Amino acid sequence: MFGKTVLPTDPVPAAVIPSYVADGIDRQDADTLKAIEEYARARRKYLAAIEAAEIEAAELAEENEELVDVEDSDGGTVVIKKVPCGKDCEGCPHGPYKYVVRREGETVNWNYRGRVDDTDQ
Repeated sequence: MFGKTVLPTDPVPAAVIPSYVADGIDRQDADTLKAIEEYARARRKYLAAIEAAEIEAAELAEENEELVDVEDSDGGTVVIKKVPCGKDCEGCPHGPYKYVVRREGETVNWNYRGRVDDTDQ
């Protein structure tokens, strides 16, 4: 006597997966699904690395500094801020000054680009 063959249950996509993505995946063979899985894993790792590389606003100015402008660019994050001179002068904070900031691993590197005239902002 032969036993009953139990077929696996067809998986249901998570609600956050758009139907056009799930429908496309459902039409693929096993080899293509493996390639999609590898791509999705690599894409998720890439996005996590990008998120980790983003520089948080708290890293761009100390408590006694004044952020004037922040803009992301291909060369890094452009930061314009006013900074105190450390001498308790009445003119503090001074500037604004321009910096290009890049994250390299755990380190945030600042590249001073000079004083910014009010008309340059």
